[in-house]
Amino acid sequence: MTTRARGTGDAGAPAIAAESVTERRVVPVGAVVLTTFFALLYALRGGIAALDRGEEARWGQQVVWSLAMWWTCLPLLPPLAALVRRFPVGRPRPWRNAGVLLLGICAAAWLRHVVMTPVVVAVSGVPDVAASAAARSLTYFTVFLVMVALLHAAHYYRAERARAVREAALARGLAEARLAALRTQLQPHFVFNVLNAVTTLVHADPMAADRMLTRFAALLRVILHERAEEHALERELDLLARYVELMQLRFGDRIAVEWEVADAARGARVPFLVLQPLVENAYEHGLAGREAGGRVRIGAARAGDALRLVVEDDGAGLDGEGAPSGGRGDAGTGGGIGLRNTRDRLAQLYGARASLALERPPGGGTRALVTLPFVDGARGNGGPRP
Repeated sequence: MTTRARGTGDAGAPAIAAESVTERRVVPVGAVVLTTFFALLYALRGGIAALDRGEEARWGQQVVWSLAMWWTCLPLLPPLAALVRRFPVGRPRPWRNAGVLLLGICAAAWLRHVVMTPVVVAVSGVPDVAASAAARSLTYFTVFLVMVALLHAAHYYRAERARAVREAALARGLAEARLAALRTQLQPHFVFNVLNAVTTLVHADPMAADRMLTRFAALLRVILHERAEEHALERELDLLARYVELMQLRFGDRIAVEWEVADAARGARVPFLVLQPLVENAYEHGLAGREAGGRVRIGAARAGDALRLVVEDDGAGLDGEGAPSGGRGDAGTGGGIGLRNTRDRLAQLYGARASLALERPPGGGTRALVTLPFVDGARGNGGPRP
């Protein structure tokens, strides 16, 4: 079974739409603030010039005239915004686009003076001074140049954010695909090993083999319907308890299983089937070859912001050079499929915040220690608590 990637194709759409809305809001507000600033500055300059000439400043009239003059620049903002989107200064034709934008700014400044000046005169009641036409057109050119710079900043910010969202969605999609591949590798490995265990009982104890197959079918049905990459530790323990029942049918009373699970840890989120490969290794590589049997201890406890999962056996243990006996791979990397798969899944889900280590307990045997970030979640439903 493979897990389905959760909408990676559309993952960036809401963020891009939000950036578009932000751009539509920020740019007009910035243009209004900019033109208002120029208007108040010109009103202040006009009032001071009147006082220097010994005239009455008439601040109210100065402010109304200045606001009317500068706010009438705003209707030309949408055409300039469209021009920036169509001809942004950048690759592949920066000089051509810069020339087009300069022509557009010049046209906007000329239109502002020719079309909007009668409106300003009508609103403010202050006649236009023809001698200042060229100076005002140059001023409007400067204002529109600043507006175009503001529009460029918003345009490139949105483009950069969209690129970052697409890259994040791609990285998330690749991570989910990697997890799906690891999960597909894990399940056939699990099925093969259980079926191999059943074959050892077919001739020696057919009734036990039959019971084992029946319970395995029930467990496999549950596992195949489990789609989440993470679930509550309670749920993980339920699945693990069913697997332990299968192994007990095979090994009988030769191997004792001890559960040491703290109640505070049962609601923590853990990866799907994170413990089963470790318990399987304890049975198959640690204890299967011992006539006297042995013991498997399964533990879970919270340690600050971390969750510690332990699977320990008193079987063959590590060899003299620190490598696990019985084909488990080396202590640092874990060469078996189950250990390698578990370590890769931990890296995909948690990065450096999670680890899997193999240790030699003081009494002998092997201890597998999984450390995860502790994330509380809903407890699973399902079977008896081990």
